[in-house]
Amino acid sequence: MDVSAKALENFDSGLNCAESVLLAVGKELDYGQAGGLPRIATGFGGGIARNGNLCGALSGGIMAIGLALGRDDSRGSRDPCYPAVDRLFNGFLEKFGSSQCRDLIGVDLKTPEGQKAHANRDLKETCRSCVKWSARVSMDLITEFSQGTSANA
Repeated sequence: MDVSAKALENFDSGLNCAESVLLAVGKELDYGQAGGLPRIATGFGGGIARNGNLCGALSGGIMAIGLALGRDDSRGSRDPCYPAVDRLFNGFLEKFGSSQCRDLIGVDLKTPEGQKAHANRDLKETCRSCVKWSARVSMDLITEFSQGTSANA
């Protein structure tokens, strides 16, 4: 099963968008659930705790790239992490037209009405598209940017 399918399976099982992407990519990178990967992403769902800001699927992809390409201390380089995240972020904007959860799904998840609308409408299909795309592209970028480099190069 490819990383996009794993991310969708995670999402369909009830994990939020950020948890789904981070866990799928983390497992693909053989990080599994060590360190509580879904836990670290929980607060990013719904555009950061349902505030409608940065899409959780995008946040999950950014965390996954950081996990693979980030630095361990201040002496390490921010490259290749920053260019990979930049490509993910700008590719997401190009693909979906916004990085903001509220813009993508069109409801306010902080309200009971917004939560009900999200549950009763096909808004989750938008989320599923974002989850699938973010997982696949994050993994592609990790592969591309990690070739010939180490996490602290």
